[in-house]
Amino acid sequence: MVRPWIRRAGACLVARAVQISLLTILLGGCMGSYAQTSDSVAVDTTVLRPRLERVLDAFGGADQTTAQAAERFTALAKSPLDLNNASAGDLSVLPGLSGSDAYRIVQHRRKQGPYQAWTEVREVSGITQTTVGAIRPFLTLTPPDPGIFPGFDTVISNLDFSLIQRYSRDLDLGRGYRTGRFLGAPGRLTTRLRLEHRRRLQLAMTLDKDPGEPLRWSPSTDTYGFDHISGSLTLRDLGPIETLVLGDFTGQFGQGIALWQGLRFGKGRDPVSPALQTGRGVVPYHSASEANFFRGIAATISLPAGLSLTAFASHRHRDASLDSSAAPSGPSSSSIPVRTVSVGGQHRTPSEIARKGTFGERTMGSALEYRASILHVGMVGYRARFDRPLRPGDRPSRRYRVDGRGTSMVSAYATAFLDDYTLFGEVARTPSGTYGGLFGAALNANSIADAILLGRWYPPQFAGLYGGAFGNGSRPQNEIGIYTGLNLQIARDWTLGVYFDQFRAPWLRFNIPRPTTGWETRAVLDYEPRPWLSTYLQVRTQSQEEATEQQGPGGRLLEAVQRERRSSLRWHTEYTFSDALTARTRIELSRRTTPASSASGVFLSQGLRWTPHPRVQLDAQLAFFDTDGFAARIYAYERDLLYSFSVPVFFDRGRRSYVLIRYEPVPSLTIEAKYGITTYDNRSRIGSGLNEFQGSSRREIRAQIRWTL
Repeated sequence: MVRPWIRRAGACLVARAVQISLLTILLGGCMGSYAQTSDSVAVDTTVLRPRLERVLDAFGGADQTTAQAAERFTALAKSPLDLNNASAGDLSVLPGLSGSDAYRIVQHRRKQGPYQAWTEVREVSGITQTTVGAIRPFLTLTPPDPGIFPGFDTVISNLDFSLIQRYSRDLDLGRGYRTGRFLGAPGRLTTRLRLEHRRRLQLAMTLDKDPGEPLRWSPSTDTYGFDHISGSLTLRDLGPIETLVLGDFTGQFGQGIALWQGLRFGKGRDPVSPALQTGRGVVPYHSASEANFFRGIAATISLPAGLSLTAFASHRHRDASLDSSAAPSGPSSSSIPVRTVSVGGQHRTPSEIARKGTFGERTMGSALEYRASILHVGMVGYRARFDRPLRPGDRPSRRYRVDGRGTSMVSAYATAFLDDYTLFGEVARTPSGTYGGLFGAALNANSIADAILLGRWYPPQFAGLYGGAFGNGSRPQNEIGIYTGLNLQIARDWTLGVYFDQFRAPWLRFNIPRPTTGWETRAVLDYEPRPWLSTYLQVRTQSQEEATEQQGPGGRLLEAVQRERRSSLRWHTEYTFSDALTARTRIELSRRTTPASSASGVFLSQGLRWTPHPRVQLDAQLAFFDTDGFAARIYAYERDLLYSFSVPVFFDRGRRSYVLIRYEPVPSLTIEAKYGITTYDNRSRIGSGLNEFQGSSRREIRAQIRWTL
């Protein structure tokens, strides 16, 4: 039941939102000219931030993919892509730009020559002024590259250098620190170094230590001070060599059924663009995440007649849990099989440290692609060998996981651009002879409507290591589904986005005792009457069969499934009063129902961005939440440090507030600090396991310095 103080807070926030709406009607004309006096500030407050939040809202919570998305888009905001050099794959990740739009922009550039002005982008079929406005913060126009790699002196004299040092920690420590189970300090320490010359040369390194991890030197487990070190050297446009990467990299090809690592969008507020992807090929890896990337060498070579060839080789050690009880007789420790491959990347306790680097993985692969004005066709394949046998266990849900000493996969994919229509698909085959596929068609009716229809078929036996195709699960396996999405411009300032996804798992999922079905739908009504005002109303419903227990004969509890439905209603508005002040208000309701129970929740927030001086920026937010436990949880994206993100989950009853300060004493130096506190009214204990502590409040601090030359 919602408490009285929540009602009062909600009334205040609703009243504030109504005031904003009235101001929009009464003062629209005069405020419009005032809010646009500074182009740089207007782009950041009224275009860039809402676009980023819209993209990050595609993810349910604070997962690794969300972190990579935040890093990617913040980097693009600071170092925009060159429109006259970017590939279709690079452009396709921009908010509001579909894979077909990106391909048409590149093909127009190849036919008509480099873009000289932004108005020329409007000449591309299907590209509207709204689309140009959405992608412009992430792009720049420079003279065309002459195609000759510059001399050593030219490179050295035009290098761009950046250093980021970040520190964060919780102020309320859990049981793992108090009992000495965690071997390291409670702070997280991240260092990022980057040295680059335009798009031609890039040297990047990321060093990261998670909370509770010790700083130690252990070459046998790839630990050199920091627990995670990632780096790469990237060269581009070396004659026929389009891209050469030494170090850490990812591969993104086709629609991602066989090979797609790193950033991949899912179902979100944009119902069309995320479903049609354009692979970027080989991409250098810069994330602090310790999973889902290759380590070795990769190159893409341009061939005659529109062909390109990519080849890569990787050797890295991953965290894994060993199954000592199933080890065969013999002295070799490499005979001990692996139960599960870990992706969390935490090494705080002796048992977690013992899992580090125990699973060796050697992977080789290649791709051949053909690109023409209306057709993009390719093939990709890989073969992976393990230094230990992979034995996922005897649980029925793990029956079709990758096992043995290795695996492989090969796929063929194609995309055809036929005026307003785009046809796309990919078919892949596993070593067992099982096929999986994805096929779709998209319509781009200029500024009126965008629509997409996508069907996917990933059998239970379709097991792969590196797939990341569109779907409801974390990997393209054990899923059959049909997705439809529509973006409709219903009036000048009104846009309606709707999708419906129906799916079925023909085999058991984790802890689910039988095959299940489900569906999900979302409708978003956007209203943007002015550059300084945006508001939207979102309705989302998910229905899926989940595990439960039912009483059987003799009173014994038996495994069963039940239909679970989750619904949410959100209203969000953002208003720029002036170049110095922006307000944002959000109200969200959630409800979860099953045949046996129900739970509901409410979330209310009011945020402000104040820029009292061009070098100083302050973000603050106050939020109230009241839910019937974790079942009615609500996720809410909040602003954070550059190249970072925060999507906390709210449940039970309490309030959340934070303050984020950014100071730029000189253009080359940025200093940031954030303090946040979450207080619960009905809890005296927070966290679980080794992270549990006594108290009703959780506090954290974050600080970062960014220096560029």
